[in-house]
Amino acid sequence: MENSVIFVVVISTAVVLLVIVVLANSLLLLRRRRQLALKDKEITQRKIDDLIRKNEVESVNALLKGQNSERRRISQELHDRLGSILFTAKLYNTNMEKKIAQLQVENEEGFGKLKVLLDDAVKEVRRISHDLYTGSMSNFGYTVAMRQLIAAIEEANGPKIELKVQKEMDEQTEEVQYQLHAISQELLSNTLKHAKASKVEIEIEIDSELTFRYRDNGIGFDTKKSSEGIGLKNIEDRVAKLHGSLSVESGQNIGTYYIATIPLTT
Repeated sequence: MENSVIFVVVISTAVVLLVIVVLANSLLLLRRRRQLALKDKEITQRKIDDLIRKNEVESVNALLKGQNSERRRISQELHDRLGSILFTAKLYNTNMEKKIAQLQVENEEGFGKLKVLLDDAVKEVRRISHDLYTGSMSNFGYTVAMRQLIAAIEEANGPKIELKVQKEMDEQTEEVQYQLHAISQELLSNTLKHAKASKVEIEIEIDSELTFRYRDNGIGFDTKKSSEGIGLKNIEDRVAKLHGSLSVESGQNIGTYYIATIPLTT
């Protein structure tokens, strides 16, 4: 009887040890999978950042064609060097803010001030550059600039982008074409970074007024919190410069739809 009890105790102990080993291995495997998923996400984010920087530089270089050598040199220096550095710093700062919020790190006030300074610097660089290449958009055109950007995004395995633009678009004022190109670029940047979309549609109709439509099939966002987004605020400001109106419809798993109505000057 005593030997039977000992045998049962030994068997029970072995089973418990086996269960502990299996659980430990499972936890290690789960932790490894999470690390790999985080690494893949970081690699994808770096590819998106590199794509945005590359296409902003290429677009600006194309727009500066036709200007005199001194203007081209100054504008190229601003965009290719200072502009790209500031834009990259802005993206990096935004990413750091998310990590800080998740880890509940102190000194959030200091990072908030840094974000404001970076936003002001990026806006100032774009304003100066826009003043320098006044007239270049009329030589280049919104449609050609957008098709170059779309081709680069799709070549890098980005979402499928469909562009529908009436030929009258390239007859609009340089300011209209410039602002709509900047709006389109900002929206594509948001889609690439956040929406997880596989398809984007951009359409411009011109009748008694200009109607700009942008739609993606991504995960959407809460429009009630839209005022917190720097990108959306920039878009609203650009539409306001054209004396237009902007509406946004979005929701979880239903994508996002932007529509801007711009009055045409006579």
